[in-house]
Amino acid sequence: MTAPIDPAPTAPSTAVAPAVGPIIDEIPAPVTTVAVIEAVATGAPATVHPQTRAAEQVAELYDDPALQERIRRLYRNTRVQTRHLAVDPMTPEFQEFSSRPATVRTRMNDYFHHAVPLAVDVARRALAGVTDPATEIGQIIFVTSTGFIAPGVDVAVITELGLAPTVHRVIINFMGCAAAINGISTATDHVRANPDSRALLICLELSSVNAVFGADPVELVTHSLFGDGCGAMLIGASPVGRRLAPGQLVVRDTFSHLFHDTGDGIVLGVNDDGITCELAQELPSYIRRGVGPAIDAALNRSRLRRDDIAHWAIHPGGPAIIEQSVAALDLPPDRAATSWEVLAEYGNMLSVSLVFVLEKLIAAGAHGRGQAPETGVAFSFAPGVALEGMLFDLVC
Repeated sequence: MTAPIDPAPTAPSTAVAPAVGPIIDEIPAPVTTVAVIEAVATGAPATVHPQTRAAEQVAELYDDPALQERIRRLYRNTRVQTRHLAVDPMTPEFQEFSSRPATVRTRMNDYFHHAVPLAVDVARRALAGVTDPATEIGQIIFVTSTGFIAPGVDVAVITELGLAPTVHRVIINFMGCAAAINGISTATDHVRANPDSRALLICLELSSVNAVFGADPVELVTHSLFGDGCGAMLIGASPVGRRLAPGQLVVRDTFSHLFHDTGDGIVLGVNDDGITCELAQELPSYIRRGVGPAIDAALNRSRLRRDDIAHWAIHPGGPAIIEQSVAALDLPPDRAATSWEVLAEYGNMLSVSLVFVLEKLIAAGAHGRGQAPETGVAFSFAPGVALEGMLFDLVC
């Protein structure tokens, strides 16, 4: 609280004058540790759904030939070839269930039922190199925008994998496609503050449990694009200068940028029949004008330029999102090849998709030949619209 100003004369001050020299707050602390993504594992439901078959099944739900052709065109334009779904929304049983009112609680129970075994499997593989998870894992971060239930998947993972009951739990909900970066940022803060501890990050999305087919065209867009999957990362701390194994990612920086006046671009909601995701027609234009300045500002902080970036991990949220991101950064189209691969094979898995892209980049770039680290940028988009990004170095 600021003291009131006394207009009356005062006695001479007896306070000690400050010492001459630099102010402590102005001296940047030296970096002593960096966060390192030590291992990545991914997984998806076993059942694969070809996009062409899904388009025909959805088209058959409607009698209007013009609408049927529109649906087929919509599915083709996604450039998705296959998706992995925990629930087949085209079965008669699910169709009957989906037509009922007030199904959201049942859908959340279904989410939990399908999510737990998938999360446990992927997390176990991410921790394969950890000698004693009970003592080495100090934080678990669980990310999702497609299921809400507590106690949730994080508790099941702690129990199944034998993590300590004292492990710090963080849940990140409703940050959409960008939530993997939010999780990495949270884990980075934890391991740098606790360098003897590691963090386990799990992203898991099951859009299929929220599928609905009605008169709203938004529901058709949702089913044409979104798929299910899980990604997990083991994140630890390393002293600066320590030699790291090929295939590890050093988190150089994470950053966020909320675009101006774009609140309608990505909207998540909860209806009585499930969780919804609405993408505005203007979203591609929001991305086109917002990505370049946001990325350049982040690069400038590290005294880098776009030409210094060897790897671009762009969220595979759909053709327009990839294309407009590439155009905004003035990149050759092939720089987004990995994002196109993930989109074609899995569809948009929300927060999980970027984990799949990073896993592929690691596999392709970790040559193990002692080459200099290669710098990369990963980014995706959250409701707002906000860009969430990471600057990283891939150890080769």
